[in-house]
Amino acid sequence: MKKPYGGITNVSKYLLEQYGEKGVLVKRGRSILMNQQSMAEISGRVTRNCSVVAVTRVMDYYRRVNKLQQIPEDIHVLYRMVEEVAEAYGYTDKRGTMPFFISGITREAFKQYGIKARCRGVYIWSFEKHVVKEIAAGRPVIMNIARGFYKDHTIVVAGYSIWKVGDKLYPMLRVIDGWKSGIHYIDYEAFAKDISQSVFGSFNTTRL
Repeated sequence: MKKPYGGITNVSKYLLEQYGEKGVLVKRGRSILMNQQSMAEISGRVTRNCSVVAVTRVMDYYRRVNKLQQIPEDIHVLYRMVEEVAEAYGYTDKRGTMPFFISGITREAFKQYGIKARCRGVYIWSFEKHVVKEIAAGRPVIMNIARGFYKDHTIVVAGYSIWKVGDKLYPMLRVIDGWKSGIHYIDYEAFAKDISQSVFGSFNTTRL
């Protein structure tokens, strides 16, 4: 039985069950510390607002690390402002957000506080360039996923690790998925290679 590529809580247990060996941690990328509350905790309701919450999380992170006093400290207040911006881009509870609007929403939301952010959607991406490099620079990445475990869902990548099972390397993405609070992991190999489960998605990078 193939296990889903996402929602993993215990990496070595997952590797053992999926690939027959426990795996050895080869490299751990920087861990980006950010709000890990669920979507419902941040927005006060259960709805299709994963992208709005992801943008809010990233803004809250930059508020803290860059000491941006103009951004509200209360994440609930910040969320409501981001949601208003998202609504101008066609967000509704029923439909959610179109992934290719996420960069525009992020840029516009920062602009509301007088901050210029460079945001871009990346539709053909590589683990090295868009995960390793961004995380090393202390920049969380928003990721939209079209299929499989996280079908039609937007999450935040806040770190990664690389494990070795036998003689093969398996990168694991450290993510905040918003369905539940806390950290979960994605088996990047299973996610990126299994055409039936995923293959399609995009990354959104933010630089201030």
